[in-house]
Amino acid sequence: MHSLLVGVALLAVSGSPPAEPISDRLARLIRQLGDRSYARREAASRELDALGEPALDALRKAASAEDAEVGQRAELLVRPITGRIRAAVTRKELEKLQGTWSLVAMEVNGRQIKGEDRNFVFTFKDGRWSLHANGQLSQAGFVQQIEVEAKHNAIELPITQGWNVGATALSIYAVEGDSLKYLNCGEPRATEFTTKPGDGRTYSIFRRVKPEALRPEGDSRPSTLKR
Repeated sequence: MHSLLVGVALLAVSGSPPAEPISDRLARLIRQLGDRSYARREAASRELDALGEPALDALRKAASAEDAEVGQRAELLVRPITGRIRAAVTRKELEKLQGTWSLVAMEVNGRQIKGEDRNFVFTFKDGRWSLHANGQLSQAGFVQQIEVEAKHNAIELPITQGWNVGATALSIYAVEGDSLKYLNCGEPRATEFTTKPGDGRTYSIFRRVKPEALRPEGDSRPSTLKR
């Protein structure tokens, strides 16, 4: 009797259906978005949402489907999935920006206007950013979004404190070791770290400040950051 049960169990295992290929699963779930049953449509939406990024291409194509129910559900799923992906990218890239950076040089409209100034600092901490000059707040806000590109990243910094509150700094940046290249450009977004007369762009180079060089918390005296 025992051997018979073992044989049945082995047959059940060996007879298990193969895993459904992801392309077939996506096609099935997209079709299910237009099912007559509301419960099945909802189940397909939940499963596609859980799949996340692997489902994006199929959902974007389905958003223009002739079946209005399929198209609407697909479009509604694209937004939150894309939002989660962007948020994850932003969190990951913010880790590389964390800390304080002091100014090495600044260029505006094709002309250098400022050299090294260790009291001009750009700080990123816990999803927020700030600019201070001689210990005084110039601007601050939160990091809205970072998009990774081939030679640099695009970054959006809404301004909630200081000068020009309500605006958003549309910029590009690149972290290279302990150096930060940052170009505030607006739209259209720049593709390289250069400025020219009349373009209104500001290009700054910063150096990462070592933690031991920062003044003690609560010390209101002007900063004397060390290299």
